[in-house]
Amino acid sequence: MLATVSITDLPAALQKIGTSQMDMYTGALAVEVIFEEVTAQLTAQGIFLPAAFAAWVAARDGYVEVTLSDTSRWVLRLSDNPEQYIHLHPGRYSPHSLRIKAAALKTAMAYKAAADSGLLSGELLPDINAVRGMAALSPVRSLEDAQHILKIISLVTVSK
Repeated sequence: MLATVSITDLPAALQKIGTSQMDMYTGALAVEVIFEEVTAQLTAQGIFLPAAFAAWVAARDGYVEVTLSDTSRWVLRLSDNPEQYIHLHPGRYSPHSLRIKAAALKTAMAYKAAADSGLLSGELLPDINAVRGMAALSPVRSLEDAQHILKIISLVTVSK
């Protein structure tokens, strides 16, 4: 979790995000509600226990998609962690999700961490480029070139 990472450990933490793109849930369901709805669906089908879930997913090419009350779609996979055996993430192009580039997410997370640590100057473009440097990313030329980044920053900085 970003809140527990020190500013000096941030570059290493951001590397774990990778270099591809992903889907970010932007809907109104709280994390707890998402977990409750997924759990309820799996329990109703008799596949919530680890062995049953593993067999169910294996029989379906390693993943299953479920739809929640807000129409968002979520992909379920078997996790490497036996205690938290369900890996859950938003489905590609699901309602209430946004397809984002890893570099934009890294920038937004570094920006939030820098803001929380009082390290921003208040000048948007220099601040974005400073945090991109912390994340080992190249600078952006202009704010016009950074619209995707600005959108992700706005989502990350208002999220709880």
